[in-house]
Amino acid sequence: MDALQGQAMSLEAERRRKAELQRIEASLKRIESGDYGYCVTCGEQIPLRRLELDPTLPTCVDCAGATGSH
Repeated sequence: MDALQGQAMSLEAERRRKAELQRIEASLKRIESGDYGYCVTCGEQIPLRRLELDPTLPTCVDCAGATGSH
C-alpha cells in the first residue's frame, strides 16, 4: 500500500511540475508578444500586486473568479 501511495504522490508531483512549466511557457509567450500583464479573457490590465504574487497568472481577479481558476 505504501508503494502505491508513493507512486501516486510521485505522479501528482510530476503533473504539477508539468502544469507549472506550461504556465511559465505561456507567460513567456505573452511577454514576447507584448500581451503580458493583460488578462487573456477580458484584455484588462492585471494589477501588479496580483502578478507579484504569481507572475504566471493569465487573468484578472474578476475573470479568475468567473472561471473558478486560481
